[in-house]
Amino acid sequence: MILNQSGQSIEIDGTVFAVGVRIGANNKSEYYTLKGRIIEIATDDDKDTENEGPDIYCCFDIPTEPELIKRLEKEFSDIFCSPRTIDDIVLDNVIMAPEEIYVIENLQQE
Repeated sequence: MILNQSGQSIEIDGTVFAVGVRIGANNKSEYYTLKGRIIEIATDDDKDTENEGPDIYCCFDIPTEPELIKRLEKEFSDIFCSPRTIDDIVLDNVIMAPEEIYVIENLQQE
C-alpha cells in the first residue's frame, strides 16, 4: 500500500505518521537533528527496502547552520569513504524507518 495524499496515515506503536506532517530525525539516524516532512509511506510489497516496518519517505529542510552542515558532511564522507559536501547529501525522498524519526506536534518541538 502506498500513502501519498496529505493526511493519509498509519499508526505504529502508538505514533501516527501522516503524509504532510513535520518530523525530526532522532539520534538513530545519520540525519540526526534535521527536520522535514513525510511525503509518502509505503508498506508491504510497495516498499523499496527490506526493513521490517514501513518505508517512510521524508523531505528534509536544507540546513543552514555551519556546525550542522559540517557534521553532516563528515558523517556522510565517513559512510561513503570519500569527501561529501552538503550538496552531495540527499535530503529529499529519503527513506526512513519509523524508529528513526519523531512527529513534531507543536512549535515548541520545532
